[in-house]
Amino acid sequence: MNTFILSILLLGVMCILGIVFLRGKIEGEKKKKEVQSLKNQIEASFSLSGYLMEAHNEEAAILAAMRSGNNLLKAEGCAFVPFSEWQQNLPILKYGKLRFLHDPVWQARLSEPATRHICRGCKKKQSDAGCTLLLEPANAKNVYCVSLRRRGRVFGVISYFFKELPLLTENQQFFLAELVRMTDLTLDAFYTHSHELDSVRNARELFESKEISTILNAENKDVLSELEYRAVLKERTRLAREIHDGLAQTLAFLKMETARMQIYTSKGDVILIDQTLQACQQTLSDAYIDVRQSIDNLRRAPNENMTAWLNATATEFETLTGIAIDLSNVKLNISFPNNIKAQLIRIAQEALTNIRKHAQPTAVSISAFQHNGGTTIEIKDDGCGFAPEDVHSSSKYGLRSMRERAESINADFQIISAPQMGTTIRVHVPISEEMNP
Repeated sequence: MNTFILSILLLGVMCILGIVFLRGKIEGEKKKKEVQSLKNQIEASFSLSGYLMEAHNEEAAILAAMRSGNNLLKAEGCAFVPFSEWQQNLPILKYGKLRFLHDPVWQARLSEPATRHICRGCKKKQSDAGCTLLLEPANAKNVYCVSLRRRGRVFGVISYFFKELPLLTENQQFFLAELVRMTDLTLDAFYTHSHELDSVRNARELFESKEISTILNAENKDVLSELEYRAVLKERTRLAREIHDGLAQTLAFLKMETARMQIYTSKGDVILIDQTLQACQQTLSDAYIDVRQSIDNLRRAPNENMTAWLNATATEFETLTGIAIDLSNVKLNISFPNNIKAQLIRIAQEALTNIRKHAQPTAVSISAFQHNGGTTIEIKDDGCGFAPEDVHSSSKYGLRSMRERAESINADFQIISAPQMGTTIRVHVPISEEMNP
């Protein structure tokens, strides 16, 4: 979990820095005010990363976003209002020296369902007199709000308060947008980890229940506990390696590009600086999507049938690329055990990630059918294809991960590709007694 959070934070701070630098393209001479503004935003980016790495739960992560944004915007103070009524696990949070933030009357108003309803439905980012957050005893004149999401749903709003009308620069608005994205990712990671712990706890409670205890003797329990530990450790090690591999590739590229920009800056070559920044921004955008998908993949439990799961994965791919996936040849009438189902869908997701990042296709299809005493799943594209010796290093990690997942369920794994001939990923799972037609 710590490795996952760290990878998100490192990528996030680089995203912020990349966008901030890109938005403030280097000109012949910068005014002192512009240089100071850029310096402040860089410092805010690193402080946000530091605050989030120190966070140990959702409340601490939100307070980190509040503090970092408040300092950059030079607000008088800020507050967080959670929206959830039924599963309220977060309190109203405050940061700053404004008296009304700690006034019982003002806090009571924010705790009322009517106030939550108003804030939830408000479409304004910036408000002045008349906003429910600025009514007595509040003595601020303006408020700027940003919404936070968890699992894709808005579940609260951070409000920054000002005594004078804030004139936010374009770079400050971009920083706030990246602050929200970083915080959303961190909250998703905490949520996923929390539910993982709940699942383990529930499984252990079931394992220790009287009914199970009467069936299993002490020796069997020890064996099952050891198997459980090994399975968790194996998956955690594999996940940590995948995240590390992807993160290492991204950071190595950014380090190299940063060194190049230093050389270009010393020569005053603005055109090459701009081109390098654009390349960095594209890399960071891809990294953000990868982290986002990693969290979504971890969050989804194998409780759907395989066809429904493939449909959902295809929809996500179309949203990201604009390319619809042909699923007309998905013909499954077999029920997979959850462990096999989970590995198959992860293979499909990794294959589609490689297609999105490297193949440049015009058409993609997924087929699934019974064949030769088992089930075959194929993911095809008509993209650029590749020769084995030309595989990009970042793709090698994905291909290795797919192969390892296939081997873990005793499935055959094939990659069929050639330059300009597209690529086919084929997985064949032999039928076992656990599979029900």
